[in-house]
Amino acid sequence: MTESDRPYFYRLLEIANELTIMPGDKKLSRLQEALFMKLKEYPLEVLAKALDDYCRAEKFFPMLADIIKQIEGTPDDRAALAWASVLKAKRKYKLRKGIRFSSPATHFALEKMGGWEKFYWSLDDSNEAIKAKDFFRLFKIGEKCASWNNEPGKIKVCPYFPSDEEIYARQNGKDFQSEVFNVETDTLIKI
Repeated sequence: MTESDRPYFYRLLEIANELTIMPGDKKLSRLQEALFMKLKEYPLEVLAKALDDYCRAEKFFPMLADIIKQIEGTPDDRAALAWASVLKAKRKYKLRKGIRFSSPATHFALEKMGGWEKFYWSLDDSNEAIKAKDFFRLFKIGEKCASWNNEPGKIKVCPYFPSDEEIYARQNGKDFQSEVFNVETDTLIKI
């Protein structure tokens, strides 16, 4: 959101206040400012939808965590979406292309499961449920500790998983970099 979105956002909160019950002695005017400051990173349209969806399902006024959960989903929701991306990458890209997932948590989970190549060859119908359970657990850990760069207190994960051609070339002392595709958007990206 931008500063010019403030009046519209405040109006959305006033409507939410009319549709729900405000807990305790909370004052809407104080909440509006606090929520605006904490939710600035989200586009106004996303917030409007989240508030609308929340008010249709809940009876109490949404707090910060409620709104963020409405937008981002639960850790299980995010892990399920990431798992779907992993299955898509296995089916579509195989090992022929370099790939990058949208979340460092996905890379963290796959690295902990032995890396993309090992994971690719080990996953089949007989063990998919077990692999999914392991992935979900590791993804949730990765959300808390994985990073693309050297953030203090975080674990740096690989920026992409290389193609089999790149792996082979490097094993033979050749300098080669795969074309890298963003799995979620199916677009070629620069690393």
